[in-house]
Amino acid sequence: MTKYPFQISILPSGLRIITAEMPHMESVAIGVWACVGGRYEPAEVSGISHFVEHMNFKGTARRSSLKISQAIESVGGVINGFTGEEATCYYVKVRYPKFKNALDVILDLYFHSRFDPVELDRERDVIKEEIRMYNDVPQQIVYDDFNSIIWRNHPLGRSLLGTFDSIDNLSRRKLNTFRNQYYTPANTIISVAGNIRHDAVINLVADYTRGLRSSSRDLPPEFKPFRSAQRAPRFHIRHKPVEQAHAIAGFRTFGRTDPRRFQLRLLSTILGENMSSRLNHEIREKRGIAYSVHSQVTRYIETGTLQITIATEPGKLVKALELIMRMCRSIAEKGVTATELRHAREFVRGNVGLALERTTDHMIWLGESLLTSATVLTIEDIMAGYDQVTLDDIQAVARHVFVSKALNLAVTSPACERPDLESAIARLSS
Repeated sequence: MTKYPFQISILPSGLRIITAEMPHMESVAIGVWACVGGRYEPAEVSGISHFVEHMNFKGTARRSSLKISQAIESVGGVINGFTGEEATCYYVKVRYPKFKNALDVILDLYFHSRFDPVELDRERDVIKEEIRMYNDVPQQIVYDDFNSIIWRNHPLGRSLLGTFDSIDNLSRRKLNTFRNQYYTPANTIISVAGNIRHDAVINLVADYTRGLRSSSRDLPPEFKPFRSAQRAPRFHIRHKPVEQAHAIAGFRTFGRTDPRRFQLRLLSTILGENMSSRLNHEIREKRGIAYSVHSQVTRYIETGTLQITIATEPGKLVKALELIMRMCRSIAEKGVTATELRHAREFVRGNVGLALERTTDHMIWLGESLLTSATVLTIEDIMAGYDQVTLDDIQAVARHVFVSKALNLAVTSPACERPDLESAIARLSS
């Protein structure tokens, strides 16, 4: 019997519901997912998913934006949303006795927001300020530059916020058309984790959505699959008067459901996901080159990345990058040790297990799993996936991923003349 059992139901409208009953918890977390995000957007309306997310909090026929937030925060709960490349999520977390009211609030704003013209113009300015804010953050700038080269000429390479021009191009009619096209029951998932029963969730959602229907036209949205044509390393160097040099080095990997995802996560852990990783030990502890260096895995439906992020003194950047590339090559050529694999496996197992104790994280895991796969793995399935990884598996994935011609590197630096930095960086991939 699984430790964290979940149940899945599909209403006649096509709306999917997945729940995990956690009767020992004081809280319950609800997520309402629109299965659409930034990668589904044409360039001329880039940022529309994020704009719709903002506007859905600005009031319905029953509640103003203030009443939406007060309905949840007045009982000690939290309400928010986020937009990703493949989905947009609206979520709320409350004490379990307040579940019914919280569900009513989140479904009201999801299906019945008014998109008031005055609020729309005001929020357009707010989003522009959000863009300006991120343009002042070097960590965000280098991240956007990295995405633009590793996903060259593809929607995954565009900012989820859009541009000033695309935001100005988004009229109320376009926002409504987008919402009506994608915010349908058949394209919606509700994930719930916490002190609640599955049948109670089904009954309440069915009552609330009784008048909503999906038609044969409400097909899942289509996206442009990424096809790599990279045959040489790609670099993006931006000069900016900041205190540190910021860099992201990364490689494309594989999608969410690829069986090698377990090996990849363990590889990233050994390389740079925690304080005992190779990168942290060599670059921070042994040499004092940087305060923080870390790796992470990003996964989409059919593709993904393993990326390494570092911020350091400009004069030490090239040395830091040389060390990063040296360690990537070392794992590909020599593999990792049994001790490293054992420690990484226990770290990931603990990380996953602890996250699933939190109702919000559990809700997000359920929603993302159902969003991207017809089969949702149990916690035991996930743990078994990591347990089965061997030393040879890690090295095989490293050889597949750490290919010099597939390197993508973005740098934001206040120093170094561009030709000198380009020459130094080019040596890294030779």
